[in-house]
Amino acid sequence: MAATSFNGERFNRKVMYHDREYQDYSLRHETYLAPVDLEEETRLRDQHEILKMVYRDWDNSLHPNFIEDPESILDCGFGSGNWAYDLAEYDPNCTVMGVDICPLMAPPDQLDNMDLQIANLNDRMDFAEPETFDLIHSRFVASGISATRWPNYLRDMYRLLRKGGWVQVTEWDLNFRSEVGDTDALQALQEWSRLYMQSLSLTTRPQGKKSARVTQDCETWLRMAGFASVTTDIRDVATCPWPSDTHQRNIGEANLSNMKDLIRSLALYPVTQRQLRSIEEFQALVDNACAELGNIQAEPYIRLYILFP
Repeated sequence: MAATSFNGERFNRKVMYHDREYQDYSLRHETYLAPVDLEEETRLRDQHEILKMVYRDWDNSLHPNFIEDPESILDCGFGSGNWAYDLAEYDPNCTVMGVDICPLMAPPDQLDNMDLQIANLNDRMDFAEPETFDLIHSRFVASGISATRWPNYLRDMYRLLRKGGWVQVTEWDLNFRSEVGDTDALQALQEWSRLYMQSLSLTTRPQGKKSARVTQDCETWLRMAGFASVTTDIRDVATCPWPSDTHQRNIGEANLSNMKDLIRSLALYPVTQRQLRSIEEFQALVDNACAELGNIQAEPYIRLYILFP
C-alpha cells in the first residue's frame, strides 16, 4: 500500500463506543480496535515518557547506543508521534518517515525533518524503495496487525532496510506477573489477559484476527524474514512503586496509571463488542484488575520485549 496524506476523509472519521472515540475506518475493517481519543493520546504520550525512563541507559532513550546516528528512519505505527518527533528533534540531520492507519493522534505540528503519512501495515509496504532506511522502528503494533501478516510484515522491513541497518521491535507481553509468585493476588489481571487474548481471534475477518504470541514468536519470524542474528532485550517493568531501587520505584509509580488506562482502553471494544462480557461485567473486572496493579505486597510487573535484528 502506498502512503497517503492526512487529507483523506475516510481515515479521519470517528465513531463513539461506550463513551470512547474510535477511528471509523479501523472498526469497519477490524484493523485497530483501541480508542483514538484525547484520553488515549495522553496515555500514549505518558507511556512514551515511561519507556524513556526504562531505557535511560541509551544515550537518547530512543534507540540503543550501538545504533549510531541513523540518517533515514521509518517509524511503523507512529500512534501519537512521540517517538518520531523526539528522534527528529534530537537529530535535525536525520529524516523520520512515520506511517500509521490512523492520523487522528498525530502531532499538529511536524518538524521539517518529519514526514507522517497514512498507510495500512497489513498491506505490503510499497511506500518506499528497497534499502531505503538505516533504522526501522515498530512499537506496540500487535493490536493492529493481523496474525497471518506478521512474517511478511517483517520481510517487508528486511527489504526496506539498508545493509548494516537496524530494526527495533518493541511489544508488551500482556501477561501480568508477581515478583513474589503470588498469582492468587492477580486473579482479575489474569482473567483480563485471558479474555483479551480470546477476543483477538473471535472474528470471521482474517485481518481482524490478531496474534496473542507476538513476543514469543517474533524472534522466529525475524529469522524467517532473513535476519541472521537477533538480540532480544527483556525488561520487567513494575506496575506500582514496589521496587527498592529508587529509579525502578519511580518507573512503577508512573506505570500504574498507564497500565490502568491500558487495560481499560485496549480490551473495551474487542471484549464487549464480541460479547465475551457485558459492559457492566467488563467494567467490574477492570476495576478489580486496577486494584491488583497497585498491590504493592504482590509486587506485580509486566514484561517488555525489544528485539534487534
